[in-house]
Amino acid sequence: MRSRIWRIFLVILLVLGLASTGFFGYFIYTVWGLEDMPELTTPLATHFYYANGELLATRSLENRVEIPLAEMPKYVRQAIIAIEDERFYQHFGLDPIGIARAVWVNLQKGKITQGGSTITQQLARNLYLSHERTFSRKFQEAALTLQLERLYTKDEILEKFLNTIYFGRGAYGIETAAQIYFGKNARDLTLAEAAFLAGIPQRPSMSTERAFQRQEVVLRQMAKLGYINEGELQEALEEELVFYQDSSESNSQTRYFVDTVIYRELADLWSKDDKLDLLYQGGLKIYTTLDYGMQAAAEKAFEKLPDVARIDENGVRQPQGGLVAIDPATGHVKALIGGRDYKETQFNRAVDARRSPGSAFKPFVYAAALEQQGYTADTRIVCEPVTINIPGAAPYEPKDYGGTFHNRVLTLREALALSCNVAAIKTNIAVGPEQVAAFAARMGIKSPLEPVVSLPLGSSDVTVLEMVAAYTPFANKGIKVEPLLVTRVEDAKGNVLLENKTEQEVVLDEGIAFIITDVLRDVLRTGGTATSTAVLKDRPAAGKTGTAQNEKSVYMIGYTPDLVAAVYVGDDDQ
Repeated sequence: MRSRIWRIFLVILLVLGLASTGFFGYFIYTVWGLEDMPELTTPLATHFYYANGELLATRSLENRVEIPLAEMPKYVRQAIIAIEDERFYQHFGLDPIGIARAVWVNLQKGKITQGGSTITQQLARNLYLSHERTFSRKFQEAALTLQLERLYTKDEILEKFLNTIYFGRGAYGIETAAQIYFGKNARDLTLAEAAFLAGIPQRPSMSTERAFQRQEVVLRQMAKLGYINEGELQEALEEELVFYQDSSESNSQTRYFVDTVIYRELADLWSKDDKLDLLYQGGLKIYTTLDYGMQAAAEKAFEKLPDVARIDENGVRQPQGGLVAIDPATGHVKALIGGRDYKETQFNRAVDARRSPGSAFKPFVYAAALEQQGYTADTRIVCEPVTINIPGAAPYEPKDYGGTFHNRVLTLREALALSCNVAAIKTNIAVGPEQVAAFAARMGIKSPLEPVVSLPLGSSDVTVLEMVAAYTPFANKGIKVEPLLVTRVEDAKGNVLLENKTEQEVVLDEGIAFIITDVLRDVLRTGGTATSTAVLKDRPAAGKTGTAQNEKSVYMIGYTPDLVAAVYVGDDDQ
């Protein structure tokens, strides 16, 4: 008797609720002005792409890629409607019949097993409201729901819903969910895959076993509604799903490159606040110069760094290092590594660390001498002990590696190939330290260079990126190019916000560039300072090593006509 009374009471409440909802809906429908309705906008993830178009990285508040409804297979739309709101195309946003059915089912089962929210209600809630359960929020939800139905078509609402709902694993929207779960675009989903994804939004954190149970519920509901036949149902139930392991940005080394793009390449494009909003919510597409294959090869090579000698006070393994590879014709940065592991330390040693280049600076000295003093590759320089008096300082006595001297006359070619310090110091004095510093700046060094006698030995610190850029005129017939990390930036609608073009400038006579390159080829040959370096077969390669005076860091710069690469290895505290 008590149970019967309780059920009658609930039915009365239901009738009153439906009546009040209808009255409230009519009031909102006729009174609330259209101008009060917010637009259908959602935060969109920004995507970075390799030069070949493959996904490099994503930055977002919500990992989301929006696609039009036309790109979603019918199974996706039908699966969502079947499990979320089967009367979606019949109701006006609020569904009294659906609410009544949900209440009745819940009464029959003695617990809440069905909800009464329509797709439009859920969209209004997700876009504009918090998820608190209060009467005022429910009224707001109903009002916004009716406004959505007035302003947008059913297909527009369904499209936005499918691009908005959360599918677990950090995936917002059907396109991102398809990529994260199955490694494919939404348009390529099978019926079984679509049903699996459709079952997730009501409980995104459910176990895989529970998700498969939900998939079956979705499929059987689709069959019940006539969306699929019995054969399609059985085929989908028997399909073995293959889940995808996302590998984009799996190696943390690429994050050094992405950070450089964000904080250097795009720094002047917008204000700081605008940049952060656009970056994490604007759905930008950022096309970079990073070469997938070259980056992978660089990472593999970087794994051969010397064994860890110590752990510093910050818990960072030492030594560390940096690498940059650039196309000397276009300036496109093809590979970039800023340290052993981004997760361990975010300091970018390729871009932000100024370190001594050691003798890798010497080609600038000799190139300046060729240009300004009439030197040739055969100019003779005596390599023997010498004392250089410097006003206001102690006498300077340069020595070669190991404190030795060649004690003979060397040609410029020999002096550079053998990395003779005495010859480089003498040449620096002959040209003038101020002129050498200005020449190096013209070539691409942006860090301040102190015009001192020891400049050829790397007495002024520079970055790896600068050194690579400054070597490009040697590899590119005297033409300097500015390093480029981004070729194009588009907004969410495909409008081009930034398009970078290669900036070229002739800074060196082509003949001088040829001589320096020809001499630096000797560095890699027998008798040079880098004979152990792997030389490419049938490819003209040149290079120069550099060692800091305290021998705590080393440089190697090598190049061919189509690539210049530099590697630095050393302790962070040097």
